[in-house]
Amino acid sequence: MTFRELAHELHDLLAEERKAIGKLDHERLAWLATQKQHVAAELERLKDATPECRDVLAALQIDARANAMLASAAAEAVRALLGREVTGYDKRARRVTQSAGQALMRL
Repeated sequence: MTFRELAHELHDLLAEERKAIGKLDHERLAWLATQKQHVAAELERLKDATPECRDVLAALQIDARANAMLASAAAEAVRALLGREVTGYDKRARRVTQSAGQALMRL
């Protein structure tokens, strides 16, 4: 495959990933992650220093960031539905959460 064909394939995978995030389809997301790794490795092998290549990679990076933002928003929504709230961060900068029940017990 050519660089451009691989870029289109990765773009399509990222679009499919957005749909899977919206459906909270974990199995599909896991499969897509594997597929994206394979395509990205091949893109890395074929990339060069041309402006066209840089532009294509920049567009793919925007798509990937949009997916990351969507996944983060979906995770926040699920936490909210489950009654979990972020209460801070621990020493390793990991989020510390507590359920609504835990918060009420402390009152």
